Amino acid sequence: MSEFFRKLLEKQAETESTVTVRNKYEWFEDGFIFWFEPYFEYLPYEVMVELLKYLNASDRNAMAQACKGFYEGLKHPYFLRSTCLHIHEIEFEDNVEPVRSLLTAFRFFPNVKLTKITFGNRSDFWAEFGESIEELTFDNCVMWKQKLLSILRYTYRLKRLTIEDCPDLFRSWKIIENVTVMLCPTLPQLRHIGLAGNNKLEEHHFDFIVGMAPKLESLDVSNCFKGIDAAHRFKMLGHVLRFLTDHQHDIRHFFIGDTPIDNLFLRHLADIKGLRLSSLSLMVCDKVPSTEAGIIDLIRLQTNLTYLDLSKSLELHDSCLIEICKCMPMLETLILNRCWMITDYGILAIKKLNRLKHIDLTNCDRISDTGIMGGLLTHNRQRRLRKLYLGLLTNIGEVVFTKISFELNNLTVLDLGGCSNCINDRSIQYIFYHMTGLQELNLDCCAKLTDAGITGIDLPECAISIWDIQMTFSISDLKRLRILNLSGCYRVTDHSLRTKFQLQELKELILNRLQISDLGVEMLAVNCPSLEIIDFSECQNVNDRCVEIISKNCTRITTLKLQNCSEITDEAMDHLIKHCTTLKHLNIRGCYKISAEAEARLVTIRTLRHVLSNEREEIASDGK
Repeated sequence: MSEFFRKLLEKQAETESTVTVRNKYEWFEDGFIFWFEPYFEYLPYEVMVELLKYLNASDRNAMAQACKGFYEGLKHPYFLRSTCLHIHEIEFEDNVEPVRSLLTAFRFFPNVKLTKITFGNRSDFWAEFGESIEELTFDNCVMWKQKLLSILRYTYRLKRLTIEDCPDLFRSWKIIENVTVMLCPTLPQLRHIGLAGNNKLEEHHFDFIVGMAPKLESLDVSNCFKGIDAAHRFKMLGHVLRFLTDHQHDIRHFFIGDTPIDNLFLRHLADIKGLRLSSLSLMVCDKVPSTEAGIIDLIRLQTNLTYLDLSKSLELHDSCLIEICKCMPMLETLILNRCWMITDYGILAIKKLNRLKHIDLTNCDRISDTGIMGGLLTHNRQRRLRKLYLGLLTNIGEVVFTKISFELNNLTVLDLGGCSNCINDRSIQYIFYHMTGLQELNLDCCAKLTDAGITGIDLPECAISIWDIQMTFSISDLKRLRILNLSGCYRVTDHSLRTKFQLQELKELILNRLQISDLGVEMLAVNCPSLEIIDFSECQNVNDRCVEIISKNCTRITTLKLQNCSEITDEAMDHLIKHCTTLKHLNIRGCYKISAEAEARLVTIRTLRHVLSNEREEIASDGK
C-alpha cells in the first residue's frame, strides 16, 4: 500500500510540472483509481452565466468571491443591469467616498439610486457613467433645479426616472428662470416618471418634468396631494386629468395611491375613453353613489388591467368588487388592503378571476370562512396563485386554513400575521407538509404556536395518522424558505432553534419578543449560514454571547436589530467591530448598558451606514 501512495504522489508531481490535463480516470498498476476535479473556471462562459441566473444577488456575490470564473460571469450585461448602485447619506462630490472609488470602476451602472444625498459641486461621475444609466432614483435628496438638469443632460438613455420625497427641489423651483441655463432636456427613451411623496408639486413643476418624456407610458403621483388644502388638491388633480386626456393613447400605467379620491375625479377619469391602462393604483375615499358612480364606470372601461391596487379604499363595497371580477378577466394582481367594506358577498366573485397570481386581503376584517371557501378555494386557482396575504383576518377558522394549505400548495408567499384563531400547532403542520415551495412566511403574533408545532416533536395529535403510520413535520421541510417572521410567537423557544432550524436559504429572520438565548442562537447561526437580516428586538435573554455568535458565524449579516435588549453591553459592540465586515444597519435603541464611547467606535466598521442609538441619534459612516 505504501508503494501505491508513493506512485500516486509521483504522478501528481509530474502533472503539476507539465501541462495539466485532467481526465476522469487514472490507471496505476496497483489498482484502478477514480480521478476527478471540478474546476469551474474551465466551464464555458455561457454555461456560467446560465448557472448564475438561478441564484439570487447575495448568493451570486458569494460565488464570485470563491471562483474567478464566476467573478468573470458576473460582468455579463444581464447581471450588470439587474444590480442597483445605492449611495446613501453622503455629500456627492468627486473627492468623497464612494464616488472617488467609483470613478475608477471598470463597469457601468444602469440602475442608480441616491438616498438622502446632498449634492455639492460639479461631479465627473455623471459625465463618466451617465450614458449607461437607464434607471435613476432620487429619494429624499437635497437638490435644486439646476443640479437636476445638469445630471439629466448626460443620461440621454434614461428609461425610468423617480424623484421621491424631495421637497427642497420643488420649494426652491421658480416659475421664471434663466432661459439660457434652464433649457428642458429631451429624454427620448424615458418611459416612467415617479413623483411620489412630493406635496410641494405645482403645475409648472409637473409640466416641466413630464415634458422631458415624449414617449411617457407610466406616471406615479402617489401621495403627492395628501395633507394639502382642498383647493390646491382639486387644482392639481384637475391638471393631472388634463395631462391624461392629452396623452390618453400613450399612458399604460397610472398610480395615484394614498391620495383621497372623490367621485368627481373618478367620473372625469372614466370619461377619458381612449385611456387603456394595464396598471392602476388609487384610493377611493368618497362614498360610492347609487347612480352615476365614477368607480363603476372606470372599472367597466379598463378591461385590460393586469394590476389593480385599491389599498385603503374605505368606501369600496361589494358591488365594486363584483364589477371588477366581471369586467377585468386579465387581472393578475389584486390588492385590497384595508378595504373594510368588503364582505364575503364580494369575495365570492373572485372565483371568476382565473389569472390571479397575487391577492392581498390584509385587514379586510369582514371576510370569514364563507368568502375564502367560495372565492379563493376553487378548482382553477391551484396552479396560478403564488402570493396570498391574509393578515389580520380574525374570522378565519382552522378548518378553512387547512383547506388553503391543501389546495394552494404552489404558493411562494404566505402572510398570516395576526391570524391567531386559525394558526396553531396542528394547522401549521399542514403548511410544512403541503407548501414546501414557500419562500416567504409571516406568522406575526400567532400566539398559539409552540415548539411542538414548529418542530413536530411531542405533538398531542399527529398531522397524519393512518392505522399504525404516524407522521409529523417541521419547519425544516420548507427548504426554499428565505423570509420568516415569528414575531410575537412567545411560546417558541430555544428548543425550536436547536432542533429544526436547518434552513440553508433563509435570508431574513424576525424573532421579536421570543424567549430565546445563546443556546438557541448558537445552533441557528450554524444551520442558517445565509442569514443577512436578523431581528432580536425585545428578546430579554439575548446577550453579548448571542451577538458574538452571530458576528463570527453569519458572515453575510447586513442588518442587526437589538432594540430594547437590556443585556447587551459594550462587549457586543466590540465583537461587531472585530468580526462584522458586511454590516450596514444596526439598531441598539433601548440597550442602555452600551456606553457612548462604544457607540462612537462603531464608525470603524467601514460598511456601516446607519445606527439607531439610545439618544435617538443617527451615527452614519460613508458607504455605498
